[in-house]
Amino acid sequence: MKRWLAIIALWSIAWAAPALALYDQLAPTLDQVRSLQKSNPARALELLTKAEDDFRKGAGDLAPVLREGVQQSLADARQALARRSNADLEARIQIIKAILGKALYDTYFSALTAGNSADANRLLPKVLSASGLPSSLQAQAQTLAAANNLDGLRRLFERTYAQGITNALQRAQAQTSAVQAYLEATRAYALYLVVQDSPRARGLSAKGFVDALGKLSSGNLSGFKTDVQGLVAQAQNFLKAVSAPQSQRRSSPATTAQTPPASGGVRLQAPRTPPAPQEVTPARAAMTPPARPVATATPKPTPAPRPVQAAAPIADSYQQLLGDLRFVLKDSRKAEQVADSLSGAGIYSMDDWKRALLEVRGRLLEAQTQAEIGQSDAARRTLAQVGARYKTAIQPLVAALRPELAQRTSRVLAQAEDAVGLRTSDFTVLSGELLENGLALEGKSLGRFHDLQVWLLQTILGIPRAFLFILAGMLAFFPLYLLTLTFGGRNLYWRFLGLAFFFLLLPAMMEGLSYIGSILSDSRYGRLPFLSALTHLSIQQNLAAQLFWGLTVFLVIIFATIGLRGIAAQFGLLQNQRVPLRRSRNSTVSTSAVAAGAGATAKPNPGLTSETIVEWDEEF
Repeated sequence: MKRWLAIIALWSIAWAAPALALYDQLAPTLDQVRSLQKSNPARALELLTKAEDDFRKGAGDLAPVLREGVQQSLADARQALARRSNADLEARIQIIKAILGKALYDTYFSALTAGNSADANRLLPKVLSASGLPSSLQAQAQTLAAANNLDGLRRLFERTYAQGITNALQRAQAQTSAVQAYLEATRAYALYLVVQDSPRARGLSAKGFVDALGKLSSGNLSGFKTDVQGLVAQAQNFLKAVSAPQSQRRSSPATTAQTPPASGGVRLQAPRTPPAPQEVTPARAAMTPPARPVATATPKPTPAPRPVQAAAPIADSYQQLLGDLRFVLKDSRKAEQVADSLSGAGIYSMDDWKRALLEVRGRLLEAQTQAEIGQSDAARRTLAQVGARYKTAIQPLVAALRPELAQRTSRVLAQAEDAVGLRTSDFTVLSGELLENGLALEGKSLGRFHDLQVWLLQTILGIPRAFLFILAGMLAFFPLYLLTLTFGGRNLYWRFLGLAFFFLLLPAMMEGLSYIGSILSDSRYGRLPFLSALTHLSIQQNLAAQLFWGLTVFLVIIFATIGLRGIAAQFGLLQNQRVPLRRSRNSTVSTSAVAAGAGATAKPNPGLTSETIVEWDEEF
């Protein structure tokens, strides 16, 4: 029995390590990003990139739904930073901490269930910090944990979360500022994510929060307050359920001794959190029409003329996007679905969509440059950002037009992110694939040859291609060895032919060596970054290697010409330029006849060179 308890304890420690380490790495970095957004946005972007890198390196053991949620929120935070939107950035950071807090929360209770109190005590302060809960809760939680009252401990946490959700929603409902209401509603949503798999919170749903935020983001303040009112009622029901007296708890056996699911249960894939609204005055916010207004008989006041350079309200932008999509997509319902997805990514017009496509292709060029100079890890991180941005801003529209193209592009981008030995030719194909997505709007295509290239890239990208070129580079030594063994002796011309063969096979050897360097310098395989310099030997990688390959072609031509001419002269295949060919043949025939009839010694044929009397393997 003790043996099994030890195994469970070790398993809980291994489970706790990823969530705890990720939170310790990401939380201070994200706080710095938030503080530097206004004063030093370039540094804030560097820190956000560092946070993405740290998460990608340490999130391998995290539940997939949690990992995808954090990755998406990090990509959204990058867009918020680019738009200089304080509210958007603050909301994304809250969501990221909430997802990590969910992982810590489940891991904390798993450690207590396994009897690992030491690990649980290390996790408890992080659970409170991730959700912004009061530190006074720690003493109460430790008391209940020491008494092994896990049901009471869970109720304590759920009661605290339910109270926080209720308070945040009530503050959001009382706000006159759309931005502040958005932040308070996001705060409530973040707290809900931690306890959303509790059976006592079944009245609440992630979709309810996101729908309310979507209405606020589109300018529908009255609709937002109506939804928040319903959420407040459900949150109060949640609070009553976890605050019920002991007699009522015993009458409800379904709510006792709840254990968290292993996966965490956070549903962050659909729907996504909408962006923050623009700051408007209370009077204007109240007059702002819903995102999808319904025609009524009430006359509306004539709006004041807007300056040409003023930004259009979000509701108008949404309607403009919806109108553009209805021109492209015949199905109105599908157009609305695409509009909801694109607006969640900050796309409010077809021009925004095209700019996002150009942005993705620009980031692809950045990854190409990083791969070209041997920074394979940086190129892989940039490709991950390209893939995340493609899924949120580009793929929804392409999926509505050409679903197979959207799936293929997403798949090849993910494959390139995980591949080893990326070459610049790969990025050419990827850029063509993104161009294919842009042409899908016009009903055009790059043709079958591009499809063939994408298929080949998916087939050989990564280890298969590396193995192919490494094998070719190794086998190139075999014919050179046989050539040296057979003809590497006294004959100078055979040596020239040997040099021609060497320069002919040298590019294959260099390519194989470059892939060895790519594998050994990768952080997932060899972890020898100084060997990344070997990638410069690849002909597919840079201009210098291509020019060197062109030089070896000239050397092959020169050495092969010298060697073959000398051997041809030794075999008597080259005639003396001073004696015509016809005269040479006649002289040969007459000399042969005289030699046969008289038996005398024939003179050397003047039509043949003196090399004919030299053995084929002798020095000329």
